This record gives sequence, structure tokens and C-alpha cells, in this order.
Amino acid sequence: MDRAKLPVIVSAFIAAAPVLSNAQTSRDAWQFEATPYLWAAGFSGWGRVGARTPTANLDASFSNVWRNLDFGAMGSFEARKGRWAIIFDTIYVKLSKTSDPLLGGALGTAKLKGDQTIAQLAGAYRLVDSRITPVDALVGVRYTNLYSQISFSPSRLLPGGVSRSDSVDWTDGFVGARAAYLFTDRWSVVGYADVGAGGSRLSWQLLAGAEYRFSKTISAKAGYRVLSMNYEKPDFLYDVRTAGFYMGLGIRF
Repeated sequence: MDRAKLPVIVSAFIAAAPVLSNAQTSRDAWQFEATPYLWAAGFSGWGRVGARTPTANLDASFSNVWRNLDFGAMGSFEARKGRWAIIFDTIYVKLSKTSDPLLGGALGTAKLKGDQTIAQLAGAYRLVDSRITPVDALVGVRYTNLYSQISFSPSRLLPGGVSRSDSVDWTDGFVGARAAYLFTDRWSVVGYADVGAGGSRLSWQLLAGAEYRFSKTISAKAGYRVLSMNYEKPDFLYDVRTAGFYMGLGIRF
């Protein structure tokens, strides 16, 4: 692993993922949880920019994402009082890749840049208010923005170089559920699922994980998470599934 990138990726993938929390709270006081974590995710699917361009396969493992990562940041926050909770989650990832010389250098090099922003806000209600098997229902909105740019360096065929960029965004409403099971005071498992639509044709998310509590305020978390989005317009297609293992540290206060 490239140690120079380690501070970037750790700080980049910091979030209090709403799907990772199953903290029990009193009915009379607000309680909060933040969870710094690393999501080692890759992606696969199909994409197209422009009505007349061919559809391209998009497939990259986490190691490929790591090599082309410029910057990333995630942050999420959950506030709970009794049965009610408010959850905000945001994700930002920026990637870039420069090609080898094209046409023997006559066309210079091409640099591809792209970034993705996802912001999610949800309200949750605890349907089953149990210490052993808490179950939450969620309703919220998820906003997605994609930006892409391709630029060619100055060359014999393009003396002044050239650059093209485009962006697209959409908002989905979604509903979801989250459930946990506490085996002991320290060990528990959690599952989460949501499905949405609106701006996109379909988006959904799944998570399965485990949690170990060191104390009332600190816990370790690990599991697997999948996020799928299918957005399609005549001049743009983004049908991509992002998936991978995560691990993190929960901080309650």
C-alpha cells in the first residue's frame, strides 16, 4: 500500500454511516454517533455521455480506485431522541487518470477527471423499541452529482489542446429499514436496506455488518456495503453498482 496516500484515504473515507448505527438511547436526552470508517469499494456497470456515443463498460476494483484517487471525503451524523432520529450522510470522491501518449505522441496525452457527490438526509422512527432487536423505518432523500472532464494536452494535431466537461445531478426519494440483533452487551449484528427513485430510474443500498463495543462510547464495526444507482437520460447513462468491505470506529456522545 502506498503509505503517502494513507492519510488521504483515511481522512477521505470518514463518515458516521447511518446504516452502521444501532445505539440505544434514553427517551429524555439527545444522543449522537459519529463513525470514521474506510469503505474499500470498487464499482461495476455501464455509462454513456452524449446521445450518439457508445455505451461503455465501467469496471474498477478498489485497487484501481486507490491508484487513481485524488481526494475523497465522507461525513455523516445521526442524532436520536427516543424513537426518533435524524440522519445526514455525504460522500465526495475525486478521481483522475492520464493516458499514455496517443498516436505516437501526435495527439499528446488525454487526462480524464471525474468526481461524485452524494448527500442523503433521512428521518427514522423506531418501530421496535427493543434493546435486543431494535428496528427502524427510514424515509429520506438522496442527492447525486456527477462531473466528468476530458482534456488533451497541446500536441502536433492539437496545438492549443482541448478540454470538454459535463455534469449531471438528480434527487431520489427513498424508504428503508435498519435492524440489529445484540448477542451480548458487546457483540451485535446490523442490517440495512433502502430503495429509491425519482430523478433516477432506481437506486438501492444494502449493508450487513457486525459491531463490537469496547465501552459505552467506543465500538468497532466491519461489514459489506453495496450502493446501486441507475440514472438514464437520452444524453447520459449511469448504471453503476459500488460495493466493498468497510471497517470503522463508532464514537457516541
